[in-house]
Amino acid sequence: MINLITPQYYWPHINQDISVFVKHCDVCQLHKKKRQKRFGLLQTVPPTDRPFEYLSIDTVGGFNYYNSTKKYLHLVIDHATRYVWAFPSESETTEAYANCLKQVFQIQVPTKLLSDRNGAFTSPKFKRFLRNYNVKHLLTSSHHPQTNGKCERVNKSIVSKLKCKVEGFGRSSPTKTPWTKFLEQVINEYNLTTHSVTKFPPAYLLFGTLPYSPPLIQNQFYPSVEEARKLAKQNTIKYHDKNKIKYDAHFIDSPFKAGDIVMYKEFNYPNRRKLSTVFSGPYEVVKKLSDVNYEITKPNALTKKPTEIVHASKLRTFYPPEELKLSHE
Repeated sequence: MINLITPQYYWPHINQDISVFVKHCDVCQLHKKKRQKRFGLLQTVPPTDRPFEYLSIDTVGGFNYYNSTKKYLHLVIDHATRYVWAFPSESETTEAYANCLKQVFQIQVPTKLLSDRNGAFTSPKFKRFLRNYNVKHLLTSSHHPQTNGKCERVNKSIVSKLKCKVEGFGRSSPTKTPWTKFLEQVINEYNLTTHSVTKFPPAYLLFGTLPYSPPLIQNQFYPSVEEARKLAKQNTIKYHDKNKIKYDAHFIDSPFKAGDIVMYKEFNYPNRRKLSTVFSGPYEVVKKLSDVNYEITKPNALTKKPTEIVHASKLRTFYPPEELKLSHE
């Protein structure tokens, strides 16, 4: 706008006035992204060397085209060891998730479970289920899958391996095989492969299972399980520290507090209209829940609650048009 106006007009502090005017324009604030660092420095789940201290659960969909009635793949991950349990399923209901977790809980009941805000996870029935096992439930911010980053990375890895199995078998056999037939092999390969972060196979860290058969002499390649878990934690801390430096280079600390007026960056759904607003609002910050999570007065379409918990990276300050002041005023 400055380049459009200044060739024909001039007044003292013209550039400053134009910038302030655009800054307070409500239409501009709804549609335009600022070229600035987003809010919210990286926060991670504290690394641990204790299996079953933290579990994560997540779902991958889109499997209904691959010769099976199982449309979903539910994945449960142990944070300390990176061990994965996988369950093909026909639904994303509370009952489906509870049945998956019951099988994992037969090994050991975790201390905490991390999930997204899927309606099945926030339902009273699921809350009762976890309460019966005395499991603390942690929820991610809305539309911010990075909070459950371990699940997101595992999802990609498992799906990639499944693609290769299905494609490779399809080329060599005229018979269409359901994707679920390859799942056990893929999960076993994942759990018996040395993890790039911990430097140990997940199966070894959790059960002491070595990735070869027949087993070789204990400790020939790996230390004891207890020592391996400590080393895995140290390796995880190093990875987190390195990753945080890279991440924080593109973000700044969140300045918001209760009472602030903000805009919310809407999730970009694939079928979303091209001319839809980028941001919605304005909304008021009700409460600061953590360094990066806020409760704002944005109605939650899923839970029907009048507020929603969101990540700081989705927010930006709203500048009311009525508070616009130009240099001559």
